[in-house]
Amino acid sequence: MHLRFELARRSAFVCRRPLQALSAVLILLLAGCASSANLPPAYQPARAPSTKAVQEGVTKGATEAKLTGGMETTAVRPTDHGPGSYFVCLRQRGPSAGGRPAYSVFFDDDAYKGIQSSVIFDACEAQPWVPFN
Repeated sequence: MHLRFELARRSAFVCRRPLQALSAVLILLLAGCASSANLPPAYQPARAPSTKAVQEGVTKGATEAKLTGGMETTAVRPTDHGPGSYFVCLRQRGPSAGGRPAYSVFFDDDAYKGIQSSVIFDACEAQPWVPFN
């Protein structure tokens, strides 16, 4: 009877060893997937563009929109729509400036992101306009 008990104990031990080895290999494989070496950088919100970047962006936007002559802009404001995080409004200057279409020039940090026709949500017409040099 002692021999039967010893054989049963050994066979259970032999069956358990491959399962333990397989478990260890699977744990190591899954741990490799959780590596923190390739984490994306932390989110940094965009900053308002510098004065120089606004001047260059407005000039580029005016060229894209084919605006000529004197122009007016508004102050830089944050936005949650459009291709950038900040924008300025732009329009041609003149006696009938109220009837001229306004454009929104978008920026992320100092990077010019594009120009598009202003929408009501931009509230460009409610902003004070200053001549653009």
